[in-house]
Amino acid sequence: MHRVWCNSAAAVGRSVRWYKSAVSPKTIQPSPELQREELQIAKAIGDERRQNEGIDSMPKDPTTLFLMEGRQMLAPLDDGGEVTLNMDTGLEGVFAIEIQNPEDSNCFTGRMMCRLEDAIREINKHPECVAVIVRGQGVHFCSGAAAQLATKHLLSAEQGLKMCRYMQTLLLELHNLPCISVAAIEGAAVGGGAELALACDFRIMSDEANIHFAHTHMGLSTGWGGGTRLTKLVGRRAAILLLCSGKPCGPKDATAFGLADRVADEGSCYRDALGFVKANFMQAPVPAVKGCKDIIAAAEILTPRTALLYEQNVFAGLWAMNARQKSLEKDGAPPPGAKMIKDA
Repeated sequence: MHRVWCNSAAAVGRSVRWYKSAVSPKTIQPSPELQREELQIAKAIGDERRQNEGIDSMPKDPTTLFLMEGRQMLAPLDDGGEVTLNMDTGLEGVFAIEIQNPEDSNCFTGRMMCRLEDAIREINKHPECVAVIVRGQGVHFCSGAAAQLATKHLLSAEQGLKMCRYMQTLLLELHNLPCISVAAIEGAAVGGGAELALACDFRIMSDEANIHFAHTHMGLSTGWGGGTRLTKLVGRRAAILLLCSGKPCGPKDATAFGLADRVADEGSCYRDALGFVKANFMQAPVPAVKGCKDIIAAAEILTPRTALLYEQNVFAGLWAMNARQKSLEKDGAPPPGAKMIKDA
């Protein structure tokens, strides 16, 4: 007789926390050259704030600074809408972020931008989360920043820059989550909504959906990281066509460009996204899936040599975790938090 053990969510959480604390840095650090550049930017902003506002201390980390400044400016701008995090999708370890402002095509108000930060922070507190699906409420995915932000609230270049830095930082945090992210695109993903979709690892479109970089029609460029990600994803010539023409891209062209990973039937995009996650990312242990995602995220921003060292650390941590679990099973004891589901 042999025993088959099933890890509970708590056990998976302990395993992931052990892996993170033992062998993996809390955050993936960029190359020294990029760190120096970011710190110079943060120092310049901090010096200006201290001079203009008499502030004695400012965060030295640019990510903390951009999030702090953006939230202070945007949180009071409550023009409706909500962003929610659903942790009960029917699949264990799969969460869903929903953009909720259907009356305005799910555009982001200031309040909603801050709620997106809250959702991302909450996901990071749940090591058992293997995937997150980003979706819009109603018939559209997201239409970017609300018009009233530009016409009523954020009227200066400085305010626009703070909003840009805030959202760019949030979408980078979404992009670098250790879990898999999937955008379920029903209807239109316009402007910043297209940039939100590109910050996800995968994009599933309904047959009536479109990804529309409409920025040039508004006299703007991308600002939340979408232009950079688009160029890396589809190449220079296709990125120029999509960005500078400002034409919407339907599911057929999006698939050809590599923007969309699959096309779902109308009305089943979210269900299809859940099925995609279940078929591809629910078969392996959560720490292994998240470890591989960490390696890929590191490879995007670290020098090749540093990325290889990071990969070694991730591998060593997972190896040690597996060795410990096999040792426990050999002794007849279950892994911590496991339960027996079958005797054979």
